[in-house]
Amino acid sequence: MNKYIFNDYFHEPQGKIAKRMIFKSDNVIAFVLNIAKGEILPGHTHLESTLFLQVMEGNARVVTDGNETSLQVGELMQVDGQESLQVINTGEDVLRLYVTISPMGSEAFATDANV
Repeated sequence: MNKYIFNDYFHEPQGKIAKRMIFKSDNVIAFVLNIAKGEILPGHTHLESTLFLQVMEGNARVVTDGNETSLQVGELMQVDGQESLQVINTGEDVLRLYVTISPMGSEAFATDANV
């Protein structure tokens, strides 16, 4: 059993995005994505994985294969890895998303990042 505190993974992005890993195994990764005000996570795919995105703070517009969906605090979205995924911070503050990807896919997705 492990206990995690989300606030430990909330970071002010020095640039556009600060990704902070919470957990990693062969089956799943979990992290917090901190997206600065007005910034965009560019469109990309995750091949054979399934993603879950939950808004912890802020407001987002998620574009999957050209379809736009608004997300607010407490809402959860499931995205199939083959779908092109783009996330836009539409709020006035940092957008904080709790994200899981299963299976992990590329090792490149399983590290902290500052973009």
